[in-house]
Amino acid sequence: SKILDLFCGVGSFGLEAISRGANFVLFVENYLSVIEILKKNIDNLELNQKCEIVNEDILNKIDFNKLNQMFDLIFLDPPFKEKEITLLLDKINQSNITNINSMIILHRHTNEKDIFPNFVNILEQKNYGNSKIFFMNFLKK
Repeated sequence: SKILDLFCGVGSFGLEAISRGANFVLFVENYLSVIEILKKNIDNLELNQKCEIVNEDILNKIDFNKLNQMFDLIFLDPPFKEKEITLLLDKINQSNITNINSMIILHRHTNEKDIFPNFVNILEQKNYGNSKIFFMNFLKK
């Protein structure tokens, strides 16, 4: 599978996915200090052939179509204070990086009252402590 790890931080989710059989992870992060740690993690695990890093502002500057690939799984772990989730989901939905079988996993704080657009299909929600995890896909475009 091909995974897009947005707001990846030091890469915990994507690196775990590779350890469980994912073929490729594209990590996207905005903070250079965090990217340096991510690069070290990838190097230490000798996973350079299965990873790519994009240093980009996910909410304001990234053009998902320029990634030129489709992803089976998109993991979104934005800062809990982030309020532009609908805008981000819309940008992803309008791009050419998902298909009908693509899964989106979104990590949010349990106190957030996110309202999702009508093109989002929530498959499942799980709560863990102060986190809630949404498993979703997009309805047909």
